[in-house]
Amino acid sequence: MLKKILPALVSFALVLAACAGPATGTQAPATTAPESTEPVVARIGWASDVDTINPAYAFLATSYVIFDLTYSSLVKEGPDGKYYGDLAQSWTHSDDGLTWTFTLKDNIKWHNGTALTAEDVAWSINEIKNDPEGWATLVNYTNGFAEVTAPDAKTVEIKLEYPIGNMEYRVSFLYALWRADYEPLDTTEALQNFTNENLMGTGAFKINTFDKEQGVIILDANPDFYDGAPNIDQVLFQRFDNDDAMVQAFRAGDIDILYTVPSSAFETVKGLPNTTVVQAPSRSFDELIINVAPPERVETSTGHPALRDPEVRKALAHAINKQDLVDVTLQGLGKPGWSIVAPVLGGGFWHNKSLTDYEFNPDRANEILDAAGYAKGADGIREKDGRALEFRLQFDADSAEYARNADLIADWLEAVGIRATPEAMDSDTLIANTTGVGDFDLVIWGWGGDPDPDFILSIMLCDQFVVGGWSDSGYCNPDYDQWYLDQQQAVDPAQRQTIINQMQEALLRDLPYIVLYNYDSLEAYRSDRFTNFPNYIANPSLTVSLVSSFVLREIEPVN
Repeated sequence: MLKKILPALVSFALVLAACAGPATGTQAPATTAPESTEPVVARIGWASDVDTINPAYAFLATSYVIFDLTYSSLVKEGPDGKYYGDLAQSWTHSDDGLTWTFTLKDNIKWHNGTALTAEDVAWSINEIKNDPEGWATLVNYTNGFAEVTAPDAKTVEIKLEYPIGNMEYRVSFLYALWRADYEPLDTTEALQNFTNENLMGTGAFKINTFDKEQGVIILDANPDFYDGAPNIDQVLFQRFDNDDAMVQAFRAGDIDILYTVPSSAFETVKGLPNTTVVQAPSRSFDELIINVAPPERVETSTGHPALRDPEVRKALAHAINKQDLVDVTLQGLGKPGWSIVAPVLGGGFWHNKSLTDYEFNPDRANEILDAAGYAKGADGIREKDGRALEFRLQFDADSAEYARNADLIADWLEAVGIRATPEAMDSDTLIANTTGVGDFDLVIWGWGGDPDPDFILSIMLCDQFVVGGWSDSGYCNPDYDQWYLDQQQAVDPAQRQTIINQMQEALLRDLPYIVLYNYDSLEAYRSDRFTNFPNYIANPSLTVSLVSSFVLREIEPVN
């Protein structure tokens, strides 16, 4: 479904949309599973790949779902959006905010039974902090960390260069890593080529099987999990080749949880017996990525030079009918968007409400292109300096929604004299062609979002356009980079909001992305198979996905 995301689980403000039969809440009486020799397995279906289970090089949202279940960090975002101790039992900070002290819980064990120590945690954070190229996806979470130490076996101390207002958020994505696996990887190439197929963590579930080719991941419950063993024995993730096959498997009872309900199948799934569907606005969005990386800065960039003309990008923005995308592709289950900072993020606090999007106006798009010197040829396609406006329009082949978007966008661009040729590609190829490389013109893809805007803002940094980094457009604006550092150091929320508003304004002006829409989170589960899911009716502000560690370790089989 998504690329790149959260580095975290896909977490949304969820509200119950529909269910057949009563919903089961967290306060329901506990059920007792019948005695059986068969393991209790929660079967989860998704139509997305997992690119890797090595957090140094993971790009897709699905990979971070696996990390949430298998790895631990000092703290973790809870179902109510607040932060709770994960490895940490408690934490404090000095009056000046420059020293944070975390005290670990008792009896934390690695999946092989070895005791975890504070030194393991300190080493892991330093490993990420001290190798910004190898750990490009996570290193920004350590910005401003001066020193990370373990004064004793149960204490982790982080000294900062400046006060950090969102410290709990920052450390929630810094995983405890198995040192014996990662310490020998002394080059960026070795680190990024490490498959981590025997992933060693301390989370509620541990790796059993990772078969990338077959799209199967099996996780076993960790009986020694420090917060209590899960109520189920295994979690099985099954990749499906397309949305239809996944929905049919759910209908037939072959899977228990839909990681994402395709918008085209929402009404069908909603009407199935013994099914609970959960729907809400999310932090996620889909976008049209524009290759703005110049060859003189990025030697491997093959993007059409016209895309580096801001007037062409403005014309593209005016040529696309975002409301039609919502109505046709999403079946109305979302809203047109323009900012990478979603309207729901922070309850709307971080979204710049003072800005307005480029309106859908093909006439205006034509005027802009005419004025910029792109004249229509005999075939109706514009050209300038002997080169036609003909672009590759690529998208993730796993997504039927992206395919529909590509066809619609190609038609709208043709209407203003631009030929965009849709091309489906597997996610591994898209990743290889975009981040740090720039071998594309236009790509349709999507992002999930963290609970804090810091991560999603980082995807536009100059130094993130590297292999293994987050940037795919090749956007590079030194002012934007400085604002990013400024907002990281702003402890006062109002001051930080002003800076983040400025960053959103720059992106809307420069258009490395055309954000298409913010789509609703749509998930579903079989209520005849499992109970003890969070009660989304009684608690509409819950911010947890059905496939999160918080949920999967608490669900129980139905008698």
